[in-house]
Amino acid sequence: MKLFFRTLYSILLFGAGILHFIHEPGFRKIVPKTLPLRRTIVLVSGVFEMILSVLLWVKKGQQITGKLLALFMVAVFPANVYMAVKRISFRPGEQANLWILWLRLPLQIPLIAGALTLGRKDNE
Repeated sequence: MKLFFRTLYSILLFGAGILHFIHEPGFRKIVPKTLPLRRTIVLVSGVFEMILSVLLWVKKGQQITGKLLALFMVAVFPANVYMAVKRISFRPGEQANLWILWLRLPLQIPLIAGALTLGRKDNE
């Protein structure tokens, strides 16, 4: 089961990381305008997602990887809240689905818990 979740997490992270580069302007919209270097924030977070995706497969240091991944999920949560509050659509030119924007926020909790679970030694 752990292999399934590691694979799923890894694919989702790597895919999201690539999307940060392919659709950078769309991701930049969800970074609050009060922050400087928004483009850099998007690209760096995309690189982090890809690195964490690969680190999930490195056996040594899984506890640290799990904690870093959970911390990353906490760090990107404000962007998800900003996206919901500002009604920013996933698709350019289309109106945002408010239900999806707000209902995806609680999904961050199982993502954080999952990251910590993947990092546990006793779960190998």
